[in-house]
Amino acid sequence: MRLASVALLVLADTLCAQDAVRSARTAENEPGPLAANAPADRGISFPVTINAEVLGNFAGGTSRRAIWQSLWNVGFAIDLEKAVGWKGGSMIARGLYGHGSGLTSVAVHDFNTLSNIDTYDSLRLYETWLQQTFGDGKFSIRVGQLLADVEFFDSNYAAIFLNSAFGAIPLVSQNVNPPIFPIAAPGLRLRAEPSENFYAEVACFSGDVGAPDTTNKHNTRLTFPGSDGTLIFAEIGYRWNPPHPGHASPETTGDPPLSGTYKLGGYYDSKAFTNVDGGPGHGGEYSVYFVADQELWHPESNAERALSFFTRVGFAPEDRSTVSLYADVGLNFRGWCAGRPGDTVGLGFSHTQLSPNLRDDSGRGLRAHHEMICELTYQAVLSPNLSIQPDLQFIFTPGATQPAATAVVSGLRVNLTF
Repeated sequence: MRLASVALLVLADTLCAQDAVRSARTAENEPGPLAANAPADRGISFPVTINAEVLGNFAGGTSRRAIWQSLWNVGFAIDLEKAVGWKGGSMIARGLYGHGSGLTSVAVHDFNTLSNIDTYDSLRLYETWLQQTFGDGKFSIRVGQLLADVEFFDSNYAAIFLNSAFGAIPLVSQNVNPPIFPIAAPGLRLRAEPSENFYAEVACFSGDVGAPDTTNKHNTRLTFPGSDGTLIFAEIGYRWNPPHPGHASPETTGDPPLSGTYKLGGYYDSKAFTNVDGGPGHGGEYSVYFVADQELWHPESNAERALSFFTRVGFAPEDRSTVSLYADVGLNFRGWCAGRPGDTVGLGFSHTQLSPNLRDDSGRGLRAHHEMICELTYQAVLSPNLSIQPDLQFIFTPGATQPAATAVVSGLRVNLTF
């Protein structure tokens, strides 16, 4: 644990002393939209993202282990207006290939998977959709194989972290069978953005996407069976002082405005759910959540450098939900060192609360009902296409259902896009 902490700090100091490599900030570490998914001049591009990591468990869990795993994310994007003259049309198709054994399953056995690229080893179809915009881009409809964790409940500042809890919130990932990494599902999404400050969106998905290691190994389950119910998400958002990239120099004559985004949303799953303590069942599951991303400070009045805050909090009913409460909070400092304006350091905390009504196989109450995470990460941008990311995680009560020694996990991720 000491060695991992010292290595993290030494690397940060060393990189700070180097000359800056200016690069646009990307969310390479999050397996959501491809970092390079903007179509080329002719309207067609073939973006690729590769993530590879080495992680080790230094304390807690069931064993001391180190693993290597990787994720290939390959696709194509077409601007149909540029390619064939279809005004307002676009489409994207992506495929995934994951390789390696995750540390969660072989050593730590945490409740929230500690790596957001951990997936069953298989070649699979991923996000694939057709979109049409109207009214100068203020309204859009998207149909195809969609992802809820791309469209809803996300935080831009939490996206840098490796632990899956900072991506798809456990109220979604643990309570229903949703279309989140690594499985997309048939769906329809409507979005309205009447101004740069406000948006509203709603989406309808198949209520059961299957399992990535058994019933849907290649994500070719393209049906929308009524017996699985329907999963509906809705979200509204407000942007405070939205940024305008390219309209101003990063270094302005005065302090640049502090931007923020605030979201309120929820979901409803229409299929039947059993009572977690064995009582009568329920005709549906739901959850409500709130997300806040807020810039706090621009060092030297440079808009490209920012200390930012994020938080997400939500709840679900205790009688039918595995997770009844979730909250995370953290800080994200992009350009913390003037010599490394593209680098980002992040510190995040997460709390997953299980329903107090849960019972074990013998009908007794659980001995514990929560899992907490503290993660420190540092993304160093070496070029516009390459970054490296040392990471340190403390996972308290791993597994969430009984007392367990704190797990200490550390490692390094490499992110490559082209």
